[in-house]
Amino acid sequence: MKREPWDSSTEKAKSLKINFFGNPDEVIKRAKPKRIATGRRYATIFLKEIVKKGLLSSKSGFKAKLSSKAVGKIVSNQAVNTSFNAEAHYLAAANIDYLFENSIEPWKYELNPNKNNDGLKERRYFYAPFEYKENIVFVKITVKEYLEKQLENKLYSIEVIDIRA
Repeated sequence: MKREPWDSSTEKAKSLKINFFGNPDEVIKRAKPKRIATGRRYATIFLKEIVKKGLLSSKSGFKAKLSSKAVGKIVSNQAVNTSFNAEAHYLAAANIDYLFENSIEPWKYELNPNKNNDGLKERRYFYAPFEYKENIVFVKITVKEYLEKQLENKLYSIEVIDIRA
């Protein structure tokens, strides 16, 4: 599989279609949020509960862990500002386990040479459909995979992208 440029992961999302994720009717059902978080406080509460679950699994079976450290990063102002809307970001954060469960990894990317890649095998980008205000948008989930096999893959960040299916 040809690797895409490191800085194209959000741009590539524009080519996603709902049928990439399976039967459209089933995908729409799975895209509905299971939890409601109206702001940072509630999103953080749910994220801390998700941390306790341990390893999460993508649609293809790829495993990743949400760490306590990542919780703060996911609800930080910097992270929220990457998403098209703060409300959508907090709602997606509160449902990250379900989103990751329904996510796919349609492309591989080069490592960003401007970031610290020490010990990193690759940064993987998973995409999941997500219902927000009666529309299906996409959430990009970034996972760090490490060279050392004994290190668990870490769910690192999310971005809600205003691309409607």
